[in-house]
Amino acid sequence: MQEQTDNISLYQTTKSKFDLITSNNGTNWLLALNWILVLEYLSAVLEYLFIDTSKKFIIHFPDGLFKELVIALMIVVFIWYSIYNFVFMKKEQFFVFTLYISLCIYLLITNDLSFNLLAHNLNLFEITIDGFGFYLIFQLLLKFIIFYLIYKMLLAFKNRNKLIQ
Repeated sequence: MQEQTDNISLYQTTKSKFDLITSNNGTNWLLALNWILVLEYLSAVLEYLFIDTSKKFIIHFPDGLFKELVIALMIVVFIWYSIYNFVFMKKEQFFVFTLYISLCIYLLITNDLSFNLLAHNLNLFEITIDGFGFYLIFQLLLKFIIFYLIYKMLLAFKNRNKLIQ
């Protein structure tokens, strides 16, 4: 009986820490949205690396002046925003900073300037099955976590007026 209560206590502690990190216990919808997008970028990158059929969603832009200008603009904005974040140290700006970093990593690995792979991957109910393996298990776990985070985000968004009053 003691072991069963210890397992329940461990589960509750782990869940409360997860909720605190990902949505501030259901009170910060922006934090939950941040985690959803970062996990979706991670999922899209893993799909690009491990699933060959994901490459059909990407529209490759030819190397040229447009691509170089987009990359240069992103680097300049990244450097400017990094300095700005470290000078003023505002927590809400770190959310945008992590989104920007994950977007840059996504673009660096996939070269998907059209974001077709990301849009394909945002569908929670679509699971790319390319045989049973590491990616399928990881994708199911990630979709479950994202679904839970969407629930927490909607809950926090609904309760935001109660926190203000």
